[in-house]
Amino acid sequence: MTILKIAKGAIGLCASMVLLMGCLKEEYPNTELFTWKAKVDVTDKAVLSVNVENSAGPTGGEGSSKVVDNNINTKFLINPYRSDFYMQLAFPQAQQVASYTLTSGDDAPSRDPKDWKFSASADGTTWVDLDVQTGQSFTDRKMTRTFSFKNTQAYRFYRISITAIGSGSLFQLSEWRVIEVPEELQ
Repeated sequence: MTILKIAKGAIGLCASMVLLMGCLKEEYPNTELFTWKAKVDVTDKAVLSVNVENSAGPTGGEGSSKVVDNNINTKFLINPYRSDFYMQLAFPQAQQVASYTLTSGDDAPSRDPKDWKFSASADGTTWVDLDVQTGQSFTDRKMTRTFSFKNTQAYRFYRISITAIGSGSLFQLSEWRVIEVPEELQ
């Protein structure tokens, strides 16, 4: 009986060693590990500029920096709104943006963007319109809406020109994010 216990123990030990030795060998698939394509928010890689700033400046309580701080509880507000108003992102390297989001502010819907164009440029001088929206509305406060389009070119500059708001003289927006989208996911 003792020999039987020793034999069972030896077999168990051998089996455990085989399993452990097998576990030490790492097997990798034959495909490249980092070749998948994904949608990526690239907003934080860029530098924001605007042609109309909040009266307290870009870092003020409702300054332009709030529109790209990835926090829907803050907002960018300008008064008075101008129909030539735009916000621009400058990237150190070209990005293939094919989607963006806008998040409405926390108060009056009349301050939300209604009409706009989303444009891109390789040099910051010559612009191409990638998306144009008219008659848009946000049915809730702090509501994020996504706008997607086809774009196979990578650009260094992206601009959103807000050509109309709901009504009145105040503009507000909680967030503006731009999303890099590989061509096969557009």
